Amino acid sequence: MGWRGLTSRETCLLPVTRLIIVFLMMGSFALMFAELVRHSEEMSQRPQPTASRCGDATGTPCPQRAL
Repeated sequence: MGWRGLTSRETCLLPVTRLIIVFLMMGSFALMFAELVRHSEEMSQRPQPTASRCGDATGTPCPQRAL
């Protein structure tokens, strides 16, 4: 009789099943993280109006045109 009443075949499949579950969980986490990074990069590349990038609101001076 095997460990806790399991047959030897069941005890051999247990680590393999755990390994498959761990790989599936890590793969799904990696895919979700990649999607989150892609989404945040798209949001940061969106052009913003000039008023929100310079001036009193942000504390940086607005660029001046050469005369």
